[in-house]
This record gives sequence, structure tokens and C-alpha cells, in this order.
Amino acid sequence: MILVVLLAALAIGYICLTRYNDGRRESGENRVEGQVLAYIAAEDIQKFSYEYDGKTYSFEKTQEGVWISADDPSLRLMQSRLQTMVNKFTYIVAQNTITDVTDMSQYGLEQPSNTLRWETAQAGYAYCVGDYNSLGKVYYIREPDSRTVYAVTASLGTGFGYSLEDLTEEEEGSPEESGAE
Repeated sequence: MILVVLLAALAIGYICLTRYNDGRRESGENRVEGQVLAYIAAEDIQKFSYEYDGKTYSFEKTQEGVWISADDPSLRLMQSRLQTMVNKFTYIVAQNTITDVTDMSQYGLEQPSNTLRWETAQAGYAYCVGDYNSLGKVYYIREPDSRTVYAVTASLGTGFGYSLEDLTEEEEGSPEESGAE
């Protein structure tokens, strides 16, 4: 009898905890606390660029909502991969802020691994990406020419390791797809 009562209490506790967590998730309470650096709807982002292998890749959204290369608009690009990149710009929160930094090398920002830029109709954003801190699971970023360093979630520092060729869809009927040589 005691085990049945204990099991019922655990089941009720589990249901209550699940409902509580669902309510927090819906209300946005699970968001990381800290300084919000960007909170943008993905559809509002019109342009973005990043650096990879020493080259800058720039993309623009057409009136139809299709992402194109600013350097070669004729290329058919993988829209889902580009949209995944754009989604990284929508909500950026600094978990920690370090002001008046004089030695950017301690955060990997003396020579950043990447500079991310994106624009909406109302504003432009630019952040240099530095080292990854595995203990805090954050990347260090800063605005160009700023002495303030932010520690942000790891998602902003990853996912931009693509050349233009990596983002280009293969044409239908190409020899690679048909198996012909």
C-alpha cells in the first residue's frame, strides 16, 4: 500500500514538473539571462557575411525571400544551410561582459577567427569571433574596434565553415548525379 501511494505521489510530481517546464518554455523563461546583443526575427535579416579560409562570403535576400551570393547571383544556393546560418543571428545574449580589455589576445580577438556581419532594414551588426572557452561553453566576441568582450553561447561561433562551392546546389542531371563520367 505504501509503495502504491509513493508511486502515485511521484507520478503527480512528474506531471506537475512537466507542466511547469512547458509553461516556462512557452513564456520564454528558459532564455539565457544576460545582456541581449541581438533579438531579431530571421525574416528581417536582409544581408549577411562571414569569413572562411581567408575569404569573405556575402549573401543577400531577394524580394522573393531567396538567398543569393552577392558575388555571383546566378548560383543556386542551398537555402536551408543559409537559413541555418541566418538563424544564429536572431537571438544573441552575452552571458558575461568584460569591459576595458587591453589585451584582446587572451580572448582570441587580436586576430579573430571570423567576422560576422548582418543587416536588417533598421540596423547593422558586426562581431569578431575569438576563442572558444570549453569550460563555459562560450565563444568570445566583440564589435570591431571595441574594447568590450562578450561571452556568448557556442552556436554563434560555429556553422560558418563553408566556401561558396560548399553552399552551391548541384545542377539536376549533372554527371555526378546520374553516375555518368
